[in-house]
Amino acid sequence: MPKTKKSYRSNRNNPVEVSKAINAGSSAKLKKKIRDIERLLTKNDKLPADKRIEYERALKGLRVELQNSQNVLKAKQNATKYHMVRFFEKKKAIRKLKQLRKAFEEVEKTEVRKDIKKARKQLKHGEIDLMYVMLFPKSEKYISLYPSANDEDLSDPNVKIGLRKTEARRLEFRKEVEKMMEEGKVPFTVDDIMSGKKIQIDTTANSRSAPTEEIDAPEQKDSESQEDDFFE
Repeated sequence: MPKTKKSYRSNRNNPVEVSKAINAGSSAKLKKKIRDIERLLTKNDKLPADKRIEYERALKGLRVELQNSQNVLKAKQNATKYHMVRFFEKKKAIRKLKQLRKAFEEVEKTEVRKDIKKARKQLKHGEIDLMYVMLFPKSEKYISLYPSANDEDLSDPNVKIGLRKTEARRLEFRKEVEKMMEEGKVPFTVDDIMSGKKIQIDTTANSRSAPTEEIDAPEQKDSESQEDDFFE
């Protein structure tokens, strides 16, 4: 029996395989599937209108999935790269917040409204700082909340521009955190963090396929002397 020419329905680019590429989650497989469909749409002029629409929709879905996959990979890389700085900044933020809480309690005893208001504002800033460290998206390069002094050449205009952008993003995210806290959109509390409770958080912001993982290592002993043991 003579061989018959395969139709586009049995083509390896059939939309049935699109779900397989998505489920595989591999960027390489997703890119290959995208190229295959793009090639099919470009070269096959006889493709029926309904099938062309079907492939175009599948192509859009694959592109979104590829972006999600790349975001997750980037988040994992950033989680490793900035783990230590986030870990120590979390420790510092906790230490400062403990001091601010103690100071607020002392000021409250004075019953001086002006001083109480000021201390309450400082306490709120301390809570925002801690949430900043915890919530800063891993899909981005981490911007330190407590940047150390550096030897940047401030006479270089490009350096100045970079520093201004960094500071702008730092302030922008602090405002985002403050808004989230006010609207009750943070799935854990400051006290959860202070008590050493394990916090689970999305590794990427606004990624429907992002897994969850611990943002930091489990809490060490609570005493101030033990916090520095991590260096050893």
